[in-house]
Amino acid sequence: MQLNLNFTSIQKGVALLRRLSFIALFGLLVAGCGSQNRDKLNANDLHFAAFYADYLARSGVANEEAAPSSTALTAAGLDTLFARHKLDQKTFDARLQAYSRNPELWRKVLQEVRRNLDEQKQ
Repeated sequence: MQLNLNFTSIQKGVALLRRLSFIALFGLLVAGCGSQNRDKLNANDLHFAAFYADYLARSGVANEEAAPSSTALTAAGLDTLFARHKLDQKTFDARLQAYSRNPELWRKVLQEVRRNLDEQKQ
Protein backbone atom coordinates (compact mmCIF):
# COMPACT_ATOMS: atom_id res chain seq x y z
CA MET A 1 0.00 0.00 0.00
CA GLN A 2 2.86 2.36 0.82
CA LEU A 3 4.42 1.86 -2.63
CA ASN A 4 1.17 2.83 -4.34
CA LEU A 5 1.00 6.09 -2.35
CA ASN A 6 4.55 7.04 -3.30
CA PHE A 7 3.94 6.34 -6.98
CA THR A 8 0.83 8.55 -6.91
CA SER A 9 2.78 11.29 -5.15
CA ILE A 10 5.49 11.11 -7.80
CA GLN A 11 2.92 11.33 -10.58
CA LYS A 12 1.35 14.39 -8.97
CA GLY A 13 4.79 15.97 -8.56
CA VAL A 14 5.68 15.36 -12.20
CA ALA A 15 2.35 16.81 -13.33
CA LEU A 16 2.93 19.85 -11.15
CA LEU A 17 6.44 20.32 -12.57
CA ARG A 18 5.07 20.11 -16.12
CA ARG A 19 2.46 22.76 -15.36
CA LEU A 20 5.01 25.03 -13.70
CA SER A 21 7.42 24.59 -16.62
CA PHE A 22 4.66 25.45 -19.06
CA ILE A 23 3.66 28.52 -17.06
CA ALA A 24 7.29 29.67 -16.81
CA LEU A 25 7.85 29.19 -20.55
CA PHE A 26 4.63 31.02 -21.36
CA GLY A 27 5.64 33.87 -19.05
CA LEU A 28 9.03 34.20 -20.72
CA LEU A 29 7.44 34.28 -24.17
CA VAL A 30 4.96 36.94 -23.12
CA ALA A 31 7.71 39.02 -21.51
CA GLY A 32 9.86 38.75 -24.65
CA CYS A 33 7.03 39.81 -26.92
CA GLY A 34 6.15 42.64 -24.58
CA SER A 35 9.66 44.09 -24.63
CA GLN A 36 9.76 43.98 -28.44
CA ASN A 37 6.40 45.73 -28.76
CA ARG A 38 7.34 48.29 -26.12
CA ASP A 39 9.97 49.84 -28.37
CA LYS A 40 7.85 50.09 -31.51
CA LEU A 41 6.78 53.57 -32.45
CA ASN A 42 3.24 54.47 -31.50
CA ALA A 43 1.19 57.38 -32.84
CA ASN A 44 2.71 59.80 -30.29
CA ASP A 45 6.23 58.82 -31.33
CA LEU A 46 5.41 59.24 -35.02
CA HIS A 47 3.80 62.60 -34.27
CA PHE A 48 6.88 63.74 -32.35
CA ALA A 49 9.19 62.54 -35.15
CA ALA A 50 7.19 64.55 -37.72
CA PHE A 51 7.44 67.65 -35.55
CA TYR A 52 11.15 67.20 -34.90
CA ALA A 53 11.93 66.63 -38.60
CA ASP A 54 9.99 69.78 -39.48
CA TYR A 55 11.86 71.69 -36.76
CA LEU A 56 15.24 70.53 -38.07
CA ALA A 57 14.31 71.37 -41.67
CA ARG A 58 13.01 74.86 -40.80
CA SER A 59 15.91 75.71 -38.52
CA GLY A 60 18.43 74.77 -41.19
CA VAL A 61 20.04 72.04 -39.10
CA ALA A 62 18.98 69.32 -41.52
CA ASN A 63 20.39 71.13 -44.54
CA GLU A 64 23.77 69.53 -45.23
CA GLU A 65 24.89 72.46 -47.40
CA ALA A 66 24.05 75.03 -44.71
CA ALA A 67 26.80 76.87 -42.90
CA PRO A 68 27.58 75.63 -39.37
CA SER A 69 25.84 78.69 -37.88
CA SER A 70 22.39 77.88 -39.22
CA THR A 71 19.41 80.12 -38.73
CA ALA A 72 17.63 79.46 -35.45
CA LEU A 73 13.86 79.60 -35.32
CA THR A 74 12.42 82.58 -33.52
CA ALA A 75 10.07 82.09 -30.60
CA ALA A 76 7.16 83.02 -32.88
CA GLY A 77 8.38 80.55 -35.50
CA LEU A 78 8.60 77.81 -32.89
CA ASP A 79 5.09 78.64 -31.62
CA THR A 80 3.83 78.41 -35.20
CA LEU A 81 5.52 75.04 -35.59
CA PHE A 82 3.97 73.78 -32.34
CA ALA A 83 0.54 74.95 -33.52
CA ARG A 84 1.01 73.42 -36.97
CA HIS A 85 1.74 70.03 -35.42
CA LYS A 86 -0.90 70.46 -32.69
CA LEU A 87 1.76 70.06 -30.01
CA ASP A 88 2.33 72.03 -26.84
CA GLN A 89 5.40 72.55 -24.69
CA LYS A 90 4.12 70.28 -21.91
CA THR A 91 3.57 67.35 -24.29
CA PHE A 92 6.91 68.00 -25.98
CA ASP A 93 8.73 67.97 -22.63
CA ALA A 94 6.93 64.80 -21.53
CA ARG A 95 7.96 62.99 -24.73
CA LEU A 96 11.58 64.10 -24.27
CA GLN A 97 11.57 62.75 -20.72
CA ALA A 98 10.17 59.44 -21.93
CA TYR A 99 12.88 59.19 -24.60
CA SER A 100 15.61 60.01 -22.09
CA ARG A 101 14.53 56.94 -20.09
CA ASN A 102 14.49 54.70 -23.17
CA PRO A 103 17.50 55.28 -25.46
CA GLU A 104 16.51 52.46 -27.82
CA LEU A 105 13.12 54.07 -28.43
CA TRP A 106 14.82 57.46 -28.93
CA ARG A 107 17.09 55.86 -31.55
CA LYS A 108 14.00 54.56 -33.39
CA VAL A 109 12.38 57.99 -33.22
CA LEU A 110 15.52 59.54 -34.70
CA GLN A 111 15.46 56.97 -37.50
CA GLU A 112 11.88 58.04 -38.23
CA VAL A 113 13.00 61.68 -38.19
CA ARG A 114 15.66 60.81 -40.78
CA ARG A 115 13.02 59.10 -42.95
CA ASN A 116 10.82 62.18 -42.69
CA LEU A 117 13.70 64.46 -43.66
CA ASP A 118 14.57 62.26 -46.62
CA GLU A 119 10.93 62.40 -47.79
CA GLN A 120 10.93 66.20 -47.51
CA LYS A 121 13.97 66.40 -49.80
CA GLN A 122 12.21 64.47 -52.56
